[in-house]
Amino acid sequence: MENKMNKFGLKRLLAVLAVAFACVCMWGCSDENIEELSSHDLIGYSGDSLVVYIERKYEESCLAKPLGDDCSTREKGTRIVVDNFYTEENVWKSDKLRDQYVVNVYDLVDDSTVIEFEKNKSHFYKWTLGKDSEDLGYFEWDGCSTKEKVGSIRPWGDGKWRLVGSTEDCGYAIVDVAKKKITGYEKLEKFAEECSDLWDHEGVKYCVGAVKKDSVMSYYERFLAGAMIRNDKGVGDTLWNNQIEGASLNSYHAVEFKNAFVCYLGNYYKVDYKTVKLVFDH
Repeated sequence: MENKMNKFGLKRLLAVLAVAFACVCMWGCSDENIEELSSHDLIGYSGDSLVVYIERKYEESCLAKPLGDDCSTREKGTRIVVDNFYTEENVWKSDKLRDQYVVNVYDLVDDSTVIEFEKNKSHFYKWTLGKDSEDLGYFEWDGCSTKEKVGSIRPWGDGKWRLVGSTEDCGYAIVDVAKKKITGYEKLEKFAEECSDLWDHEGVKYCVGAVKKDSVMSYYERFLAGAMIRNDKGVGDTLWNNQIEGASLNSYHAVEFKNAFVCYLGNYYKVDYKTVKLVFDH
């Protein structure tokens, strides 16, 4: 009887050890999958055919385990990239900006110049597409501050940029590049009211914004939306959604200036500066 029990106990012990060994193998011999990934943030458009964007590269490593994959991500740096908008061919890539992605503001202030604003340090950097970069350094901030709300940098004429973005106490800020000074202003100019984006073109200020008007077209559609453009001379126009093929009549979306184009409802519009109108491009 005792001999049988010993044999039975030994068999059970061996079975337990076999299962344990199998489990160790499952955990110790896991497959690792490494994938190169990238993400892109649009900066703007240069001329009629070039798109400029920030490319963030990173590596995702996943280790297969019985209870679920164990994944980690490693940053591989960011850079400015220029591609042909139509052919998708690469035209130029900058050197690596930094090892890790930083949420700064990047914008084109003309067809060949990208400006980066590091908000928490009031620091600017400049890239000339196809050429080198320049550290513009720290800029002193005077007046009210919109620093944390700045969403874009726009050309403003006479060696200045406009920082678009406001708080309850501050409407906008102007950057004097030569003096390395930023001045915040409490209230928007009258022509800038209802505007989501503003810029200077050949000494004239322009702005765009989403607007709407009461227009009962159906039980569900009680207003008509559109994209407005105007200048500081009082000349302007509105592109209503019923003029846009396939657009929802009351689709109320932001209007953005992207240097060469104005973007609205997924379409790209050229600005006719003579008539101050948005002209469909593609």
